[in-house]
Amino acid sequence: MTFRHYKPAGTTNTYCKKKGYVTGPPGFKYAARRAAAALYPALFFLSAPAMNAQTSQPGCEQIFNMMINAIDQVKTLRFNLHSEERFATGFVVVNSMIKVNTAPYKVYYKDLARGVEALWLLGQNDNEAIINPNGFPYVNLRLDPYGKIMHKDAHQTIDRLGYSYIRKILYHSVNQFPDAYKKYIIRGEDTDYDGNSCYKLVMNFTDFHYLTVMVQNKGESVNSIADSFYLNNYLVLTANGLTSYEEELKPGTILSVPDVYAKTSVIVIRKDLNLPVYLRIYDNKGLFEVYGFTNIQVNTPMPDAEFTEDYPGYNF
Repeated sequence: MTFRHYKPAGTTNTYCKKKGYVTGPPGFKYAARRAAAALYPALFFLSAPAMNAQTSQPGCEQIFNMMINAIDQVKTLRFNLHSEERFATGFVVVNSMIKVNTAPYKVYYKDLARGVEALWLLGQNDNEAIINPNGFPYVNLRLDPYGKIMHKDAHQTIDRLGYSYIRKILYHSVNQFPDAYKKYIIRGEDTDYDGNSCYKLVMNFTDFHYLTVMVQNKGESVNSIADSFYLNNYLVLTANGLTSYEEELKPGTILSVPDVYAKTSVIVIRKDLNLPVYLRIYDNKGLFEVYGFTNIQVNTPMPDAEFTEDYPGYNF
């Protein structure tokens, strides 16, 4: 497959830099100058803590790297997820409870409104997810986690729950542009989310646009193309009028794909954890996705039994 790399246009804005202005006292008479001179060392030391506090505020790159490092330290994760995802008929809103073990990857998912449960262990059970539909046909199902049924009314697949996929997308979005911190990322005002103090970063790729690519290899699909270029599967699917994420695309097929995952991403990062807890994603049409993490527990004991069908509290 060929893919033309995105080269952002120049911009006059310089982000992630703060200018400070220091003003000195007006001129003194000679006698006053001598008296004031004796006070300058004391004034310097008195003001030093305030200066240090001001200059110690992390910038965009430092905050971003702290987030990446924190994600890399996550071994187990429990959280509630609020998601809003845009489809042709409007937004699908879901509130869920999720447990993740990162290596080996295991996930338990429960839709809190519908009672649907999913259990997926990478490489086990023929790599199929076990589903409790909490209704018809009143038996557990085994489904392809990347297939049409599990991908219906969902931008993401079950293997993306947690932080690893978020890390991959954000890291690539930033690092494909050497000047990203100067042109495309700003630090917003600190905020609170779910009762916790947070940093805010805004990634705004003002030149967001679609590129033309040609499928060259056999076995390519919407899923494989989106994964290869760190793009949103749903945007690739709908931009080309396709209906299947998995169906093989013929070599020579021409596709229209975004140059980056999103035009604008608002990332709210909890200060005590350095983990993203709220993401608001926009494309060229407007709001596209919202993800909010609450009740987060990181690296708490998570025995293997929690990823079995008969674990207490599950209804498989």
